[in-house]
Formats: sequence, C-alpha cells, structure tokens
Amino acid sequence: MTIMTITLDKQGLPLYRQIADAIAEQVAANTLQPGTKLPTHRALADALSVTVGTVTRAYAEAERRGIVEAKVGAGTYVCQTDKPLWTFAPPPTPGIMSFGYNVPPAINRADLISEALQQLAAHPNELNNLMLYQSPMGIAHHREILSKWLAQHNVKTDPNRLLFCSGAQNAMQLCLVTLCRAGDTILTDKLTYPGLLSLAKQLRLTVKPVEMDDEGMLPESLKAAYHQYQPRLVYMTPTLQNPTTATMSEERRHDVIRVCRELQLVILEDDINGILPKERPNPIVNLAPDDVIYVGGLAKTLAPGLRLGFLQLPERYYPHFVNALQNHSWMISPLLTAMASILLENGAANQILETIRDQMEARWRIAQAYLKDVDFRYHPNSFHGWLRLPDEWSLSEFLAESKARGVEVKSSELFVPAGYSAPPYVRIALSAPPDRETLEKGLHELADLLANPPLSDFAL
Repeated sequence: MTIMTITLDKQGLPLYRQIADAIAEQVAANTLQPGTKLPTHRALADALSVTVGTVTRAYAEAERRGIVEAKVGAGTYVCQTDKPLWTFAPPPTPGIMSFGYNVPPAINRADLISEALQQLAAHPNELNNLMLYQSPMGIAHHREILSKWLAQHNVKTDPNRLLFCSGAQNAMQLCLVTLCRAGDTILTDKLTYPGLLSLAKQLRLTVKPVEMDDEGMLPESLKAAYHQYQPRLVYMTPTLQNPTTATMSEERRHDVIRVCRELQLVILEDDINGILPKERPNPIVNLAPDDVIYVGGLAKTLAPGLRLGFLQLPERYYPHFVNALQNHSWMISPLLTAMASILLENGAANQILETIRDQMEARWRIAQAYLKDVDFRYHPNSFHGWLRLPDEWSLSEFLAESKARGVEVKSSELFVPAGYSAPPYVRIALSAPPDRETLEKGLHELADLLANPPLSDFAL
C-alpha cells in the first residue's frame, strides 16, 4: 500500500474533489504506477485529517473517471493503462475439444473492422444521424447495398421488400410471431435446426416432421403431411441443411414449390448457410419470390458479433412484418447496418467469406485423414458434418464416452421434433476448434472412439 502525499489547499473546491484531482495528477505523473494499491479509506482520512466519508467519495469520483478501481475485499488500485474498456467472453474450457457449435472458424477480422470504424468516424454528421430514430424498415441505402451484395452471390432480392433483423434467429422469431398463433402447426424436415424447435416451443407451436432423403424434404411427403396436419407454414433449409448438410437439387426445389403453390402453403426458407458454398443451386426465393419468406444473415459469412440478419418478404406480408418489428424493437440499430454496409460495399465481406471457405476446405482435408473409414457426410465449405455411428455404438454410450475424453459433439436428439425418435448420428462442427492443434487432437480422439466400440454385454 502506497502512502500518498496530498495537499488540500484549493479554496472553494470540495475536499473530495481535491483528493480525486491529486490522485489523477499523481497517476498522470507516474508517481502512482498502474496496479498500485491505495491507502484504506481510514488510513488516508487520518493522514489528511478528513472524514472517512470524504475519502470514500473521493475514491468513488476517481473510479468514475476511470483512474482507480475498487476490488471487493482487496482494496482500491490504480487502473492498468492497457486494460480494455469492455469485457471479453470467457475463454474455452481447458481440456475440452469442442465440435459443438456451428460458428465460423477463428480468423482475424480486426484490421477490416478497424478500417470500417474509421470510415464511420470520419463523417461526424452522418454518425450523429445514425444515432437518431429511423424507420423500422431501415435506411434505404443500406438495404440497397445488402441487395447488391446478395446479387453477387446469386440471391435475388428487392430492396423495397428487405427488412433488417437482429440476426437470423430474430428473423425466424418475427416470422413465427407474425404468421402463427399458439396451437398452430408448422412443418419441418425430419431432422431440423434446434433454434427453430426452441422458438416453436416458446410460442406454443406444434412441429411436425416431413420425411427427407439425401436432398432434403420429399415433396410427396410434404403433401401428405399438409393434408394430415393442416400447417400454417413449412420451414426448410434447402442448402447445407442443419444437421445433415443435405442440399436440394434445382429440380427438387421446383417440385417443392409446385406442391406448396398447389396447397397455398407459405415456405420459410432458411438460407443462413446458403452463401458458404462456392457453387449451389438457386435459392428457392429466386424461383418463387411471391411464395417464399427468405431468412438470411451475416453471422456465418461475415461476423457473428454483428448480429445482423434479414428477411426478403412477399409484398403482401411486408407491412405486417414492419409492424411486428416496430412492436418488437422499433428498429434495428442504424449504426449496425451502416457498419455492415461498409463491409459489404468495400469488399471486406467477400474477403472474409473467401478466408472462411479456405479455412473450412483445409479443415475438411485434415478430417478426411482421421475419419476416412466412417459414414460421414459433409461439404467442403460447410461448418458441420453428419456422422453415422457404427452399429456397435449406442448414441448414449458414444456421447458419454466422447464427453469423458473431453470431446464435445451434438447428439441427433437435439434435431428431432418432440415425440420422435433420434437416429444414431452426431453432428460435428469442424469450424468450432480455435486452432489446428485442438482440431487434430479432437479428431484423433473421435477416430479412436469410432474404431474401438465397447464390448457388448452378454444377456439372457
């Protein structure tokens, strides 16, 4: 603890302010170094012949200025000069090799983001305007930039029918809130995105599965399910389906559209993974823009932290969704859409996308060496793969053993609507490990597990 010399001689200035100013001056002069522990409230009060309350107020003022910080049970310290002004997410759990979450691979975006922030800061008048309330439809110029960028990736949109959202999950929530009521039924693939199942449960919607094959949802099964359940809408992910990585052929997409038009059934197309492949069929929205609600986002292709999603809507639905968004959050942050627009327009988004594609192709080449003898479905630009367990492994045993070895994967149980059985599969998100060392270590453990199933117990 440092003994400070402070002279209180400024007439008319409250004592607590004089003490706080003196601390600030000594920190600026390096008389008090970062990390230095200050005297206790009582010790400094006695040294300066002031009340403990005066010192308490002085320390609080110094803390408000960012000069010192109080640590519960430890005292008051001079702040570290290199301490960030924000709190980072906790690091990965030591010893855990996570293949759990479908997140983009860890890449450096800092320089590109920094340039975009500098571009924003260079126009103070525009920056001030972004801090004001805007229309819930968002800024028209930002929608035009997004539409042009999507066109580069073969997604046809109309800026006047685009709507920004706080991520693709929020976009799906708006869809279900706007189009459905408690008790309604929605159709999905037999295996589907857990986020959709969670939303449906929260909104008290019933989810019914539709049979699928290697391309995804079967048109005739969709028709049969419609007549059986009378659903409000059908949700599908036609490109890099989660969890199976199935991608519909263009012919299958036309067949699905034909069935839905015949039944007057709205298609909710989740294309969150659709821009990841270097080549893929037309999104369904290109083929039937008046029959499809298109959900997209920038989490997979640009940066999850931006939390920016979007909807392309049939004209008849657009005003209803604008109203729903306004009721929900009034608007999506104009600062956020401006930031994204800069990254989309200056080429940074495409640069990040190409880096992500290259990273995933490299990771899948590594995975092939470890998982070459198993039934494993993947796409070289996808974040995840779908692994069928050998017959000797039960799903519960495999999950327990992989967890014991420090390897996290996702069970097929998470992707099945309530009340339906789970197949013997796990989803492996190859994008999740933060580095090659963790990736290879986890793959080694998985390969060893798959090659060494447990012995079956003999039973009468």
